[in-house]
Amino acid sequence: MAIRLQILTEAPKEIELIERYWAMDASGQFLEKVNALSDVLEMPQGATLAGFIRQRCRAFDENQVCPQCAKLVEIRNRSEAKKTPLRSTKLCTCCQAARDAIALEEKKAKEAELEKRLAEYGRGQAAKVVDYTEVPDAQVLLLLALDTAITPRLTHGGFTVGDCRGLAPWYVSDFLSQLWDAGLILVDPAKAKPGTYYWQGDNICFKSAQVVYLLTPDATTGEDGKEVIHTLSQRVYTDAEGIFSLWLDYSVADVMCYLGDQCYRYNHELDEQQWNEIKSSLRSAVETYSVSQLWFVAWKVVKDAASLANHQYYNRVKAAATIPGKIRRYLEKVQRESLELRSWSRPEQQPAGTLGMLFNEILGVDEHTSGLLATTRIAQLTGWEYSPSIEAELCKPIRELMTNALALDAGVCVMLRFAELIRAGHDVGFAVEEIGGTLRL
Repeated sequence: MAIRLQILTEAPKEIELIERYWAMDASGQFLEKVNALSDVLEMPQGATLAGFIRQRCRAFDENQVCPQCAKLVEIRNRSEAKKTPLRSTKLCTCCQAARDAIALEEKKAKEAELEKRLAEYGRGQAAKVVDYTEVPDAQVLLLLALDTAITPRLTHGGFTVGDCRGLAPWYVSDFLSQLWDAGLILVDPAKAKPGTYYWQGDNICFKSAQVVYLLTPDATTGEDGKEVIHTLSQRVYTDAEGIFSLWLDYSVADVMCYLGDQCYRYNHELDEQQWNEIKSSLRSAVETYSVSQLWFVAWKVVKDAASLANHQYYNRVKAAATIPGKIRRYLEKVQRESLELRSWSRPEQQPAGTLGMLFNEILGVDEHTSGLLATTRIAQLTGWEYSPSIEAELCKPIRELMTNALALDAGVCVMLRFAELIRAGHDVGFAVEEIGGTLRL
């Protein structure tokens, strides 16, 4: 017999069932089929034959020996039995128990080491402070928008990336990274769910969606988070360049979110390099055009790619690969031929986010505001509209504009157009550039 049994019951009928279940011929074939054994005795409700037998005996395959101690290997059912002798890769019960005990000790040691390191990291994080009077304007705006998106979790209790979805249409984690890099938010491992931090080899990894963040304490006044936010809300903004960069980040996120939805709608899949190429093109474009105009560009290009996918020598992958180039070439055409871009309305499923709402509140800009006008509004907000450096930059283009206007006898038209643009809210630099582009000597 190739199966050695250790019977754990004294009931005759159960012993008969066990022996018939494991009975084999000389070639290693089982003598009876499982369904032929159902009439030996009645099984308890919900029990399987293999499970019933396993509770009442241990079976050891004489054709399988432990690779560590050469004892017979225990098997759980017929499918694990072997017809010919071999050295098993499976350990015997004793060796496996010993190995499991070692593994358990190693696991406990690893868990203790992880807990120790996280505690040390948490203490280091808790010791951090920041002087909020020195925080740049752009990061102040981000903090104010974040507070609105997750109130009161920014100042009480902590928050995760998922809590911040209302901050912006896309790239929420990138905006949080700006705050993290500046030291304005910190991590509290003690508040994270179990399993957030884990070992991968010798490195500690984490599930980014479960990491809990906190607002970094104030270094100078000792104010709590709520008072910090209140103080920041009174900020007088002066950093035009930083605010405009944040406006570009937000606007690109707004356009990319719409583009992503359109690609999903038409089943276009882009790789990371293609997304980055598109993002770069759009960031340059949003300095001039509005988000709503670039939504139109995204819609047109994705729809064109969808049509291309139906051509004989194209497929979805090839068609999707044309999208980055199509966006770049179409924007070049618009600029070269002075085409007027159409504007799309904001999709219902894509809210502006609290950062967009804050820009609207303090600057009066939204998805229909061009990058050129946003520059003007930011200059007005920060007091840079008529600074000495701006005057120096405008000196040459104004002189050229006036010279060309007089040479073309277009002085009256130029001044009327200039007044019209200023009344519309544009700054002097925009007006000069806009009018200068229409004059041709």
